[in-house]
Amino acid sequence: MAPRVVTASEAACLIPDGATVALCGCLSVLEPDAVLQGIEARFLRDGHPRDLTVIHPVMVASAKGSGINRFAHDGLMRRVIGGSFSIFPDFEITEMIKQGRVEAYNLPIGTILHWLRESGAGRPGLLTGVGLQTYIDPRVEGGRTNVAAKEPLCQVIQFAGREWLFYPALRVDVAIIRGTSADPQGNISVEHEPASLGIYYLALAAKHSGGTVIAQVKQQVESGSVHPRLTVVPGRLVDVIVVDPTQPQTVMGEHPEFSGEARLLLHPDPVPLTVESAIAWRAMREMQDGHLVNLGYGIPAMIPALGFPQRRHERLAYSIEHGPVGGLPEGMDAFGATANPDILLDSTAVFDMYDGGLLDLTILGMAQVDQEGNVNVSKFAHMAPGSGGFCNICHQTKKIVFCGSFTAGGLRAEIVDGKVVIRKEGKVKKFVRKVEQITLSGRAALEKGQEILYITERGVFRLGKDGLELIEVAPGIDPAKDILPQMEFPIPIPTNVPTMDPSLFREEA
Repeated sequence: MAPRVVTASEAACLIPDGATVALCGCLSVLEPDAVLQGIEARFLRDGHPRDLTVIHPVMVASAKGSGINRFAHDGLMRRVIGGSFSIFPDFEITEMIKQGRVEAYNLPIGTILHWLRESGAGRPGLLTGVGLQTYIDPRVEGGRTNVAAKEPLCQVIQFAGREWLFYPALRVDVAIIRGTSADPQGNISVEHEPASLGIYYLALAAKHSGGTVIAQVKQQVESGSVHPRLTVVPGRLVDVIVVDPTQPQTVMGEHPEFSGEARLLLHPDPVPLTVESAIAWRAMREMQDGHLVNLGYGIPAMIPALGFPQRRHERLAYSIEHGPVGGLPEGMDAFGATANPDILLDSTAVFDMYDGGLLDLTILGMAQVDQEGNVNVSKFAHMAPGSGGFCNICHQTKKIVFCGSFTAGGLRAEIVDGKVVIRKEGKVKKFVRKVEQITLSGRAALEKGQEILYITERGVFRLGKDGLELIEVAPGIDPAKDILPQMEFPIPIPTNVPTMDPSLFREEA
């Protein structure tokens, strides 16, 4: 029987108290906000549903008051398990987690997607090596994000001669997914979407548990009007459909080049010379033709535009964990989308590729680094934005390059005549004695034989067997004056440490 078409208010009434709800979306991409608005309105009116456990692989919110923020009401959620939360302090979910008004857990995006897949396929749970010796490991923090979260979600087991993290199969009562279109049989397609974000596996997990699947779409279409390869959720997995004709593709509007509906002539804006772009230029020196390269949030997101004049995107393949391979990844405004992608994989499959060690290089941001080479990107400054895809991306990748300013909190640094000048030092040291949270374990990386670099505006560091080593210094930087005093731990300074390529700090870079 074909699924029923209902209003968002009617869909909200299908969610029982105490349910486990799996929710799709990434910022504004695939955000099923009409349904979420219906759930919020019902709770504010009737006090139901309440005491939900909400699991979302990626951060779902295009703005304050939207997405997962609609669930940030006392009593509506008992527990939230997210691949990432907000970096914005004014988001309602941020305040709720900080104040311990909900049990909050952060797990890697790929781990959550694979956990839902295993649960939906009727297997006993997920066995993975991702997260060992990091904050996810129950011997460390067990993925707990605040004091309200008590019990770990996984356990360490021995199998086939090594350690693994085991997550017992989930019961999912409701899946809330989004696509572009629904045909008369209820098949859900994604022809206008920049990514599919595991919506099939969310639906599968709910149906295997005997639960309900709610699908939000932009339109209803005739049978056969959408290519079958773009139809990703069979109608037999869908219970009800909510049609929202105003559903935007992204907060940036409609971009057919994100979904592969069109290929455009691309002309990204030139990137001005700054200390940030110099860091990105240096990171690009680690990319080689033919590489499969993952780019993270922040400074790494500048790389596609920087490399465009040299057609770097044609000589290697950028991979974003949300699904696109090839093409030109967007910057910060639409992170996760790619213009003119060669392939749009489901993110579940992307993380299979990453966990299998098929990435040649990843270039990521960093919030804190300590004397053992551990990196924190998931918890800092009284916020817990979460790790996103970081732990899966770093798990088996051969070379990992971290990019970031040397200090934070008011740092003013600029390039003058090819030299770095520190006008005002940042208040916050990023190279600390001990990171607030271990998102990457330096010790585990060395055990796996990974090559780790840390690139800042003052120099380049490498992780060696005895800790961090300074291997390049920026022109204009005196290590004794500009580096050592701004670190909470000592490092040896070689007598003849090489200078970073001066061309990185000039317009002709």
